[in-house]
Amino acid sequence: MSVVRRFFSALPLAVCLASFCSLGAAAPLSDRQAPTKVDSDRLQHDEKRSVTVFSGSVLLTRGSLVMRGDRLELQQLPDGSSRGVLTGAPAHIRQRRSAENEWMVGRAERIDYDSRSEVWVLTGNALMLRLSGETERDRISGDRLVYNTATETYQVESTSSRGRSNMAVMPSPRNPIPPSSRAD
Repeated sequence: MSVVRRFFSALPLAVCLASFCSLGAAAPLSDRQAPTKVDSDRLQHDEKRSVTVFSGSVLLTRGSLVMRGDRLELQQLPDGSSRGVLTGAPAHIRQRRSAENEWMVGRAERIDYDSRSEVWVLTGNALMLRLSGETERDRISGDRLVYNTATETYQVESTSSRGRSNMAVMPSPRNPIPPSSRAD
């Protein structure tokens, strides 16, 4: 039996994944209604602890949400919510935003998610991009990046060994500066 079939045959595991991937207001409605699919080389589930570990080329998809990494550990909490930790060299995430054709793309050594707060925490060489189509609009980097999917807000922290937190905001194509207004 394939890993995916084993995954969907375990009801508590499916509930854990559904709550893990509950998406905030910023995500398209179609994402919240889409099935969660996980593909990996191995799957290990502990029913007593409500923990599932996926390892080896992990791919999680739900609507526009795509997560890739080496290892994904999901834990279902008593209130029905869940926490997940995705690790990789690096781990990746991509999700469509509520704005037309906009995406948030991130990568880090570790990505934590708590479905109650709908907050992603990217740790270790964290980088997040806001894309309009494939055009980069914002680039944020640091040691630790916290992104709230519901409010579409983020903060960045860096240690002195890495240097400062960085953000680059690209000019908006909707509001170009007229040639006569430019300071030369």
